Amino acid sequence: MKVTVRDAAAHARRLGYHVIAAEQLRATRCLLVLAEPSGQPFAVLIQRRALITAADVQDFAEMLFLRRLDRGLLIAVDGGFSNEARRTAQELRQATITLATDIPPASGFAPAGLSPVVDLK
Repeated sequence: MKVTVRDAAAHARRLGYHVIAAEQLRATRCLLVLAEPSGQPFAVLIQRRALITAADVQDFAEMLFLRRLDRGLLIAVDGGFSNEARRTAQELRQATITLATDIPPASGFAPAGLSPVVDLK
């Protein structure tokens, strides 16, 4: 998946999500706010970097807080997550952040059925 807002939004639509908002934050980072088929909104931060760190997880948690969302997906494109990033995602109290390498299909993303930290390789 490319890290352009246009490609990311098109990819999310193909997977069955409704795109509420889309922002290109940097050349290697974009933010989507999606709605599941049930209408429940959540954010997706897509980032192309070799290693996603705890600071990235904390930045995303702050974005969720500012947008008043309680869950999100942090997607690593062409990279992975540090152990600290995984621990930080598990320890968050105000939001649930799922770490992944791609956006799962809309039918497969249920809050009760998805662990807070998964790797969809």
